[in-house]
Amino acid sequence: MENSSRKELLAAYYAATPEDQSKYRYQYSLVEIKKREEDISSLLARLPGDVLNFLEIAGELADKQEVKAYLIGGMVRDLFLGLENRDLDIVLAPGPEAPELNPDLERRKEAHPPGLGNRGQVSNPELEKRKEKGDILENYLRELADVFQAEYSYNSKFRTGNLLLPAGLNVDLAEARREFYQYSGALPEVEAAGIIEDLFRRDYTINSLALVLNRVEWGCLLDYFQGLEDLQEASLRVLHSFSFLDDPTRIVRGIRLAAKTAFSFARETSVLLQEALTGGDFSHLSLERILKEFEFLFASPVNSNLFSLLQQYPLFNLLNLEVGIREGLEEELEKLESYLAEFREKNYNREEWVLRLALFIGDAGEELKKWQVRTDYKEIFLAYESYQSLLPELAQPLAADELVEKLKPLQDEELLILLARSRNKEVEENILRYLRKLKNIGLEITGKDLLANGLEPGPVIGEILARVYRQRLKGKLSSRTEQLAYARSLVREVKGKKE
Repeated sequence: MENSSRKELLAAYYAATPEDQSKYRYQYSLVEIKKREEDISSLLARLPGDVLNFLEIAGELADKQEVKAYLIGGMVRDLFLGLENRDLDIVLAPGPEAPELNPDLERRKEAHPPGLGNRGQVSNPELEKRKEKGDILENYLRELADVFQAEYSYNSKFRTGNLLLPAGLNVDLAEARREFYQYSGALPEVEAAGIIEDLFRRDYTINSLALVLNRVEWGCLLDYFQGLEDLQEASLRVLHSFSFLDDPTRIVRGIRLAAKTAFSFARETSVLLQEALTGGDFSHLSLERILKEFEFLFASPVNSNLFSLLQQYPLFNLLNLEVGIREGLEEELEKLESYLAEFREKNYNREEWVLRLALFIGDAGEELKKWQVRTDYKEIFLAYESYQSLLPELAQPLAADELVEKLKPLQDEELLILLARSRNKEVEENILRYLRKLKNIGLEITGKDLLANGLEPGPVIGEILARVYRQRLKGKLSSRTEQLAYARSLVREVKGKKE
């Protein structure tokens, strides 16, 4: 599609009504929409006992409220992949399938093409009944919370909620809904819909599988968009051509999923991903929102799958940063992981994702300085640019007090960045000497001890403590008694000069 035609299409799409925007997505669908059902109740036996118990109770409560409850997304996908998952996504939808949600896409498109005034709205008694009953999701959440003695949160605007169970089971809940985007990267506006519409708004087909929890249909898998086939073929496919533009965070989630599973992007999806990253408008995408996805992406060490994907796709365009994959970066990441492992053994708490991301984006310079993020994060991102001039000094032999003076102002994370990026053995040895031996050396005496020994308040207190500290750095004065004795001698020296 030519660039001008593409722009016209996107302008029409984002200016469309919610109903017509939905039709555009169907018109530009990348999947065959056909209902497939399969009984996988035997697979549920693989789930941990607490998860299975929760799902059974969730289904019983749905029956009580006369709604359908579906387990969707990652847990269904990982059930087939044999992967552990403690995050549950449950969607509530009207009981009977709504007539306007019939998956016969071609008939629907021909009868009501996008842009025409006739919206083809068909009455849906179940959705109307849901409105009359009030907020079903909040009632359902409340009952679940009562059963499991758990706290819950609820967002009426987005029709979503969350339960965190004592055993560490995280449950996200939502009403079946369709989404409407006013512009690329906008937070969606939502309205009630049936299960097919809800599944069609998912990021990838393998996350669009739904498992019925109600007693009569317990364990029935619904697959409208070839999700099971893509799972078997290890393929990541978006459902329609507007997917990455509607929600660019889907790009990061796709990269993360591909790195985790070694799945490949389907051809059309790969093309759309490249087009979005090279030509998408991310000006409305908040830095906080996209950084959250990068936090998940870099929560674990960068494996070979992820590194290869980051070489293939310019993912950091989402951050409005023009950075490439420099030579030696893979080795730097390996070094970083070895140092992080050492810190973990010492129970040091480090936000590791920030360090991994910093190695990729640390050369972006001026753009990073504009970021409105936590000060310590920004310092880590800019660590190499800020302190690379220090490296030649660190390549020289340094006395302990000289080394401490140079490195004490830096965060440990900044030092780890310098360690990972350094290609000089002396630099690394000096930084490690500081971190392993010198950083935590302290004094067991304070200014109060000096005052108690007759010293007058003033700058001289700090000077004496500094002299005691320098002796400590040389390996001397290990006990409080020794430090106090040396300090007293310095106090006498100061008094003698005054006399």
